[in-house]
Amino acid sequence: MIRVIYRDGTEDLVTQKFLDILLFMGEVQMFQRDDDWAVIGVDPLRQKSRSAFSGEDRRLHQQTDIAPQQMCY
Repeated sequence: MIRVIYRDGTEDLVTQKFLDILLFMGEVQMFQRDDDWAVIGVDPLRQKSRSAFSGEDRRLHQQTDIAPQQMCY
């Protein structure tokens, strides 16, 4: 659990995942690291980097033309 101080001055213990959410929402003034407190806007924070994936993107599919099918009754 990580100790945080919210912008309104209240303290709490939160999980790492919840801290990430609070940081994204801008609700945290500071949080405690192993060695000291990290002050938001003053101390450097770890950034989640999106590395450029150089492999084939298998999520993309080639568009195909689908001919309308005749309906048989």
